[in-house]
Amino acid sequence: MSELARRRHIPKLILTHGFSYTFAIVGYVISWFCLWNISLYLAPDVLLAGLLLPTGFKLAVYTLTTRKLWPWFTIAEILLICGLIQLTSEPFYSYLLVLFACFNHATAVVFQRIWRPLKIYWQRLLALSGLAVSYAIICGLTLLFLTKPVGLNSLYALQGGIAALTGGILLAPFFYLVYDYLLRQVWQPLTPTLIHQEVTLRGSALVWCLLFFAIGLVTELTLLDQMKPLALLIFLLPNIFMAYRYGWQGGVLASVMNSILLATARQVTGSFDSDLELQTFISTQALIGLGLGIAISRQYFLAQKLHQANLDLERELANKQQLARQLVHVEEDIRKSVARELHDEIGQNITAIQIQAMLTKRLAKDEQQINIADTTNELALRIHSSTKQLLKQLRPHALDELGLESAIRQLVAEMKFTERDIDFSLNFGIFAERLDDITAVTLYRIVQELLNNTCKHSKATQVQLSLVPGDRFSLELRDNGVGLPQNWRLRGQGLRGIEERISALGGTITIHSNHLGSRIIVNLPTKHKTPLPI
Repeated sequence: MSELARRRHIPKLILTHGFSYTFAIVGYVISWFCLWNISLYLAPDVLLAGLLLPTGFKLAVYTLTTRKLWPWFTIAEILLICGLIQLTSEPFYSYLLVLFACFNHATAVVFQRIWRPLKIYWQRLLALSGLAVSYAIICGLTLLFLTKPVGLNSLYALQGGIAALTGGILLAPFFYLVYDYLLRQVWQPLTPTLIHQEVTLRGSALVWCLLFFAIGLVTELTLLDQMKPLALLIFLLPNIFMAYRYGWQGGVLASVMNSILLATARQVTGSFDSDLELQTFISTQALIGLGLGIAISRQYFLAQKLHQANLDLERELANKQQLARQLVHVEEDIRKSVARELHDEIGQNITAIQIQAMLTKRLAKDEQQINIADTTNELALRIHSSTKQLLKQLRPHALDELGLESAIRQLVAEMKFTERDIDFSLNFGIFAERLDDITAVTLYRIVQELLNNTCKHSKATQVQLSLVPGDRFSLELRDNGVGLPQNWRLRGQGLRGIEERISALGGTITIHSNHLGSRIIVNLPTKHKTPLPI
């Protein structure tokens, strides 16, 4: 921008900022005067009225506005105070409001360093409450120190402190709520964050506030004597309900509504003996409403964070489970491929070796050559047997040829339970079409591992294996043996391997074991739902 254009822009800039500053100052003065005028009904003189409701307004305005406006606000307030005292012919000590205006400015300067880093609503509300309490203490101590010079007493100092506390605790959070709700961001009931969107007023909150206000007013005017012992509880009910339903926003609204109700009751029925009693009651219910609101909102905030953390954890577990399932698929594919290669390549070579050994034996001319041929044939048979066992471990051949049920029955037969004096029973009721290939192979390996452990270590005389269909396929193995050792997870890899494979497939395993026997239950997901055959 050129120098000439900048000079042309200066008048427009001055006009724009001048109008904004003038509007802000006039609005501040009018609001301060209205609140001071209302406070005259709740306080005995100009000084205490200036410390009551205007305090909460000032604290909120200085906190939420730019620092450039503060000197103008302070000057305007001082001029307004001097004019009001001159017009009302109040005692000289009323000019202490000028001192408190300066105190407010100085306190705001210090408080801004605390306020700016705060982003979470409950931290800001606690900071505002702390500011109100601190300012009230400053006002009370100032009046206490000036009791003799200006001819006041300690009770008046207490009244000044309570008035500042009441106004600060009541109106500072309220104006912060209005600021957040109308000017900057929109709140949603009980939500921990403030969301940028168009202003949509929650009519239900206002309706509930007005309803409680009407009920409380009728109660106060008609049943004052009868309900006086329960007055505190009656006035706290709206705070509790609104805080529970709408969080800190509801607590602040209910506190303001209750204060209006209490002030109305004071003017109509004279239900409070003194201004100090009324202000103490107002500040107490405001603190309770605000505290409940903050606590409930924060609890909801923590619940939301916990819920989100649970969702993230579930998502992460699902991803890991999917990865584990893919690893199981890859492992079985590799096993199947290696088993096929062993069967095709090594099987053919072993057969060729056996044929060559037979030919060598037939053509042998002496005993030594015959022994070499027999030894070669015997070694080939051993290799064939070892390869067959290895193929069985890599990929159950019977599972591919006979199916799951026949493969498990063949496995049971190979265990030779009768020769081991074990009473074995098998209840087989599954449908192979509801199990995919990986689940079927895993199920076979689980049965194989469990039966091997039972035969080798359990010393059982009765074993029962049940395979039951359902939405989640269930396998149950019972025996009356000695049970598993307490440190079985550290001693053996078999059951741990089973647990890992079951978890990878999205299943569960439950193990109950003691000196009377063991019970192992495995649940695996089925492929899909199919109607059971009739």
